Amino acid sequence: MGRSAWNTASRTTVWVDDGVEGLPPGMAGGRYRCRACGEPLILKGARQNAKVQPHFAHRGNDSCSRPEQEASLDAADEVVIRLREQIRALPGITHCATASPGEDPENPSGLPPAILAQCGTTTVVIEAPSGLPGQEAIRRRIRAVRDEHAGAAHVWFLKRDLGQFQQLPPHSVRLRGQKVLHEQVAPNERQQAINEAGGHVYWLDGKAVLVPYGIRLFQHPVRRGQDWANWDWRSDPREDWLISKPRPASDAHTWGLVPVAFVSLTRTQGAFRPADAHQVMDDLYAAQERRFTWRNEHAREVYAAARATPHAEPEGDVAAPAPQAPASAPAPTPAPDAGAEGAELRPDAAPAPETRRPPQQQAGTAPPAQAGKPTGAVLPERPTAPPPPPPVAPPRVTAPPAPRLWQRLVDFARRR
Repeated sequence: MGRSAWNTASRTTVWVDDGVEGLPPGMAGGRYRCRACGEPLILKGARQNAKVQPHFAHRGNDSCSRPEQEASLDAADEVVIRLREQIRALPGITHCATASPGEDPENPSGLPPAILAQCGTTTVVIEAPSGLPGQEAIRRRIRAVRDEHAGAAHVWFLKRDLGQFQQLPPHSVRLRGQKVLHEQVAPNERQQAINEAGGHVYWLDGKAVLVPYGIRLFQHPVRRGQDWANWDWRSDPREDWLISKPRPASDAHTWGLVPVAFVSLTRTQGAFRPADAHQVMDDLYAAQERRFTWRNEHAREVYAAARATPHAEPEGDVAAPAPQAPASAPAPTPAPDAGAEGAELRPDAAPAPETRRPPQQQAGTAPPAQAGKPTGAVLPERPTAPPPPPPVAPPRVTAPPAPRLWQRLVDFARRR
C-alpha cells in the first residue's frame, strides 16, 4: 500500500493523508505513478461508501519492486510533511501547499516535493531534502522554480548530518562588545551550487535555524609607515577575515552560522526572511570596519614610536659599558747602535698631551729627563712615510779629573 504517488497530470506529489477528494479513482488513465519504481498505480478507497481507507496500490496488489527506495521516499516525505505543518502555523502565512517544480517521472531528481508558502506578498519555495542529489538535479529544480514561480525566494533547509554539515572548529567573533562563538562549516559543491544559483541554504536544528554568512581569510597589506611585526600578540596581527552577507560570497573559504529562532522567519511583516540573522551580520560588518581601522592605525603608531624613541641612557643600577681605548700606534723602533744612555725617540712625532698614554720604558734604556715631568718614552704617531735614518750620536768627551789638594795649595802660593 502506497502512501504517496506521482500525479503526472498536475506534476505534483499526492499524499493520501491530505485527502483525495476530487481525484479520479482507479487507474485514471495511468496518471498515478510510483515514485520509487515508476510503475502505474491504482487509487483505491476514493469512492463514497468505500470499505477501505484511500491508498495507492500496484496492480494486482503486488509490492513495489524497489522497497528500499520506497521506504527512503516515505521517510523524506515525512520530513516535508512535518515542516509544512510548522510553516502553516507561522504567523503571516496565508497559503501553504506542496509541488515538485521541474520533476520528470521518467528521470526523477530524487528530491522530495517542495513547499509553496505565501507570506504577504512574498512567495517562498522551501526545500527540505533528506540528502542533496547531484548538482545537475539541483540546477534543474532551481531553473524550474524560476520559470514557474518568478521572483519567489528559494530556500533550502538541510538537516545536520555528516553528509550535509561538515563542521569545523567554532569561529570567534566580537558581537556588541562580547566574544561569541559561531558554528563554522566547510560548504560542499552542492551547497555552493545552490548558493551561487541564488538559493538560500539554511540548516534546521529543531526550533532553531542556522543562517550562513561568508568568511574569507586574508592578510592586511604592509603599507608605508606601518609596523606589523613588533606587536605584543601571540598571533600575527595581519591575519584577519572578511564577512560576506547576506549570503556567502563565491570566494568565501568557510561559512559561519548565525542561530535564530524558526518563528522569527516571518517576523518581518509581508516577508519570509531571517531578519534577526541579517541584523547580526550587519553588526559583524560594523565590528569588522572598526577592527580594520584600529589595526591599521596601531601599525602606524608602532612604526612612529620605533622611529621617535632614542637609545635609552644607562640607568644608575645598570653598569655602563667601559669606554673603548683608541687604537694604539705601533711601538717605535729605537735608533740603531744607540747606547743604553742615549736611546731617544723622535720628539716631533709625539702625540698631543690629551691623547698621550703612559710611557713604556724599554728594557736597558733610560728616557731623558724633562723639567717638572717624570722621565719616560714618548710614543710617536704612525708615520705617513718611512722615517729618515736617525742622526749619529757625537763622540763622548771625557772631562779632566779635578786637581788634588796639594796642587791647589801650590797654585795658590804662586799667585801670591
